[in-house]
Amino acid sequence: MSESTEKLADNWQTVEVDEELSEAPDASPASSSRRYLIWLQSLAFLLGLGLLVYVINRVGVQPLFDALLRIGFGFFLIVGLSGLRHVLRTIAMRAAVPAEHRRLTFRQAFAARLGGEAISFLTFTGPLLGEATKVALLRKRVPLTYGVPALVVDNLLYNLSVVFFILSGAVVMLVTYPLAPQVNMVLLIIAGVAALGILIAAIAAKRRVMLLTWIVDRLAQLRLSPKVILKKRHHIYHLESKVYDFYKHHPAAFFAMVACNLLAHAASVFEVYLALKMLGFETGVAQSYIIESLTKVINAVFAFVPGTIGVYEGGTEVILQKGLGFTPAAGLALALVRKAAIVSWTSIGLLVLTWRTLPNAYRRILDRSPRLQRLMDSLVLSNIAHRPARTAVSVLGTGVGVLLIVFTVGLSRGVLHERGRRESNIGAEIMIRASGTIGLGASEFRLPAAHAAELATIPGVRAATPVGQTLDRSDSGFGQRLIDGVNFDEYANIARVTIREGRKLESGDEAIVDPEWKERRRAKVGDTVELFARPFRIVGVYEPPGGGRIKIPLSTMQEQEGAANRASMILVACDDPAKQEDVAAAILERFPNDQLVLTRELPELYASGVPALNVFIKVVVGVAAAISMLVILLAMYTTVTERTRQIGILKSLGMSKSSIAWVIEQEAIIVSVLGVAVGIGLTMLARLAVERTTSLTIEIEPRWVLIALGVGLLGGSIGALYPALRAARQDAVEALSYE
Repeated sequence: MSESTEKLADNWQTVEVDEELSEAPDASPASSSRRYLIWLQSLAFLLGLGLLVYVINRVGVQPLFDALLRIGFGFFLIVGLSGLRHVLRTIAMRAAVPAEHRRLTFRQAFAARLGGEAISFLTFTGPLLGEATKVALLRKRVPLTYGVPALVVDNLLYNLSVVFFILSGAVVMLVTYPLAPQVNMVLLIIAGVAALGILIAAIAAKRRVMLLTWIVDRLAQLRLSPKVILKKRHHIYHLESKVYDFYKHHPAAFFAMVACNLLAHAASVFEVYLALKMLGFETGVAQSYIIESLTKVINAVFAFVPGTIGVYEGGTEVILQKGLGFTPAAGLALALVRKAAIVSWTSIGLLVLTWRTLPNAYRRILDRSPRLQRLMDSLVLSNIAHRPARTAVSVLGTGVGVLLIVFTVGLSRGVLHERGRRESNIGAEIMIRASGTIGLGASEFRLPAAHAAELATIPGVRAATPVGQTLDRSDSGFGQRLIDGVNFDEYANIARVTIREGRKLESGDEAIVDPEWKERRRAKVGDTVELFARPFRIVGVYEPPGGGRIKIPLSTMQEQEGAANRASMILVACDDPAKQEDVAAAILERFPNDQLVLTRELPELYASGVPALNVFIKVVVGVAAAISMLVILLAMYTTVTERTRQIGILKSLGMSKSSIAWVIEQEAIIVSVLGVAVGIGLTMLARLAVERTTSLTIEIEPRWVLIALGVGLLGGSIGALYPALRAARQDAVEALSYE
C-alpha cells in the first residue's frame, strides 16, 4: 500500500474517532442536534401518517380493499421484482470496488445493501446514514480507502440514471398525453430541472470540478466552515479525485454499473405494469414508464419523510388520477402494494443489522447490567435453552390448543356475522318462515309459495316473494355454501337487484353470482359451477350482494329438493320501512301461526350465536385447556426426572422447597406464553389460507385472544403444578445418588 493510501486510511479512522468523541455525553451541541433531528423526524412521520389516513378516507376503504384483494398471491411476484432491483444494485455496488480489493462475496454485499437501505428508508437522514451503514458493514472486508469512493461512485451513477429516467418520463408524458395547463407546467419544470442537473454533471465531469472542496473553501472564506471539516479538506479533495478517475482506471466496471442501473429501472417499470394488471386495470409500457419516473420525483423530494409515508401514496394517487385518468383507488392500491414489497425487504435489512449488531450489543448490555447477567444465568432460562427440542414441542403443543380456540371461534363467529350481514341486506324488512322452524340456518321447504300472494294483500305491504334456501358442498371441499332459489323479477323488485353482466335468471340449470364470488374464482359469464353434483351455467352477475352468493331459479331448487310449490321463507317489503313494526303486527294478526323476523335484527340474532354452537365452543375451549395442561405436565414431569441430581444439589445448597417449585412453574409459564404467541401466529396463517381458498370469513376477536391467553397460562400452570411439587418434595440425599 502506498504512503498516501496509508495516510488516507489513517485519516478516515481519525474521522470515526472524532465522530465517536462528538457523540460523548459532554458534547451538548451534538446531543441537542440529535434531539432536534429526532423531533423533526417524528413530526415528518406524523404529518405523513395523517396524509395517508386522509387519502385512504377520501378514496374509501371498500374500493381500496376490493382492488388489493385482486392481487392475492401475485404479491410475491411484486416482492420478487423489488428484490431483483436490490440484486442489480448490489452487483453495481460490488463492481465499484477495485477487483484487487474486492474481498467480499455477493451475499455479503447484498446483506450490506439491505441493511443500509433499511436505514435509508426508515430514518430522517435517509441516504447519508444509510450509506454510512453500508460502509460500517463492509469495512472488515473492504478498506475504507476503497470502500467510501466505491459507494460514492455507485450513488453518483445511480442518481444520474435516476435524473435521466425522470427527464425521459416527463418528456414521454408531455408528448403522449393531452394535459391540463397546470400539469404541463409542472412537467416542464421537472424536465427543466432534470436537464439542468445532467448538464451540470457533464460540465463538472469534463472540467473535473471538485464541488465539495470548492464548498469547503468558500465556507472557509466566509469563516463558516467547522474546523474538523477544514482539517479534512485535503482528504475530501483526494476522495473527489478518485471518483473522477474511476472511469479512466475501470471502464469495464463503469459500463457494467450503468447497465445494472438501467436494468434496475426496467425492473421497476415492469413491477408497475404487472401490479396494475393484477389490480385489474388496463395499462401499457409507456404508462408504467411515466408512473415510475414521476414517483421517483416524489421519493427524491420527500426523502426526509421516514418511509415516504403518506406522500408516496398520495403522490402516486395524484399521478394516476390527474395525469393518466385512473381511478383514485388504482393509484393508492398501487402505492400500497409497492410499499408493502419495500417494507418486506426493509424487514430483511433490519434482520441483517440485528444479526450483525446484536451480539456486541448483547455483551455490552450484560457488562453494564449485573442484574440482567444474573437473570440470563438463572435456572429458568437455562433450563428452557438446555432442551430446545422439548421446549419447541411444548410450545407447539400449547400453540395448537390456542389455535383450536381462536380459529374455531373465529370461524364460527365470522360465518355467522357474515351471514347476518348478508341476510339483512336483501331489501326486505320482514322475513316470514313456517311455524316451528328452528334456528337461523337454511330451513326446510315447509311454507307454501302461494302464501306470498296472500301476504301481498295486507295493507302496508309493497311486495312479497317466496325464496328457497339450501346448503351445498363448497367447491373447495371445505365447508358448505348457501344457495338461494328465487323468482328473479319478484326478488329483484324487493332486493333492488340489477344485472351487472350477462342476463337475468330464467329457468333450468342456470345461476347468477355476486361480484365478490366472481372475482375470487376468476369466473366469467358463460362458465359453469358445480351445484348439487351437476353443472350450472353462470348467466349473469348481480349487485348489490345479499343473501346467498349464488342464486338459481326457485323452480329448479324446488325440483332438486322435491318440494314443488313450497319455499323456505317469504320476503316482505313494506311501503314505508319506518312502519315495519305496524306491518308485522298486521301480518301476525292475520296469520298468527307464521314465524316472523325483522331483517334489521338478523345481525344481532346471528351474533348471539346458536345454542348448540355455543356448547360446541365451550367443549373446544375445554379440549384446548386439557391439551395445554397435558403437554406442559408431560414436559415438566420429564424435566424434573432428568434434573433429579440438579435438584438435589440445589437443596443441599439450601434452596427452599417453594423456590424449587417456583422455578418449575416459571418455566411452564414462559413456555405457555410462547405457545400462545405461536398459536396466534398459526391462527393468522390458517385464516389467510382459508379466506384465500374459500368464501368463509374468520373474525379474530381480541376477547377470545385474551381467553386463549388465559387458558394457555392456566393450563400450563396447572400442568406444571404436580411436577413442581414432586421436585420440591424430593429428598436431597436420594436426589444426589440418582443415576
